[in-house]
Amino acid sequence: MIQRISTIFVAISFLLNGLCGSNIFAEAILTQPHHQAVETAGSELKAGSLIFHRGKCLSVKLYTRSPFTHVAIVVPERKGPGWIVYDSARKHGVRKSKLSDYLEESSPDAISFLHPCNNLNPNQSEQLRNALDEQLGRSYSIKQHLTGNRAKGIHCSEYVTDALIAIDLLRANKPPRVSPASLFEGILQANVYRSGTILKVALPIAPVPKTESWCSRVWNDTKTCTSHCYSKMRQLIPCRD
Repeated sequence: MIQRISTIFVAISFLLNGLCGSNIFAEAILTQPHHQAVETAGSELKAGSLIFHRGKCLSVKLYTRSPFTHVAIVVPERKGPGWIVYDSARKHGVRKSKLSDYLEESSPDAISFLHPCNNLNPNQSEQLRNALDEQLGRSYSIKQHLTGNRAKGIHCSEYVTDALIAIDLLRANKPPRVSPASLFEGILQANVYRSGTILKVALPIAPVPKTESWCSRVWNDTKTCTSHCYSKMRQLIPCRD
């Protein structure tokens, strides 16, 4: 039994090493503080740009054999120079967020930007925004990825794929079966999108609270460590926030 467990762990280690050691991970990851990351992203974004997350969900990575666990799509704000990010997230369903808020939430995961090879015309941009807005508030669901049939909810890559189909930028026989990994590979191979910056947002570290005694410091450090480890395990195995 011990030998079998050891073999499984070795196999998983090799697989994860393959995922993390691929050419895509060999690319430079730019780490910046939040305010600078917002400026960097904003300077290169286009209507229809995509944000791919290299998150912690181990089950998605193993199933898709890819580092990507989530995808979102970006459109410019109607008024002003800002950007709005649309996605279908596990806790929220279909939503839209300001770029600044979205990048803060993405930390500390690395995110890859992909941009349309050809700029969307004003009509396409408006059609894209309308297609995305129509789904706001819809619940999140992943079961249809296995069956290929539509469900009441919608997952992130299905949502983005449907929006790109609506503006004739993409074709897919079964959007529910599209994963972040297959979407990433497909649009690059078809020369519909090009690679952009790989970014990691560094948030300020919260100051350590001052305590009165050594015992209190040990207790606070233990609570913090335990909470952090529990959170990481929830993100890694059952893929919960």
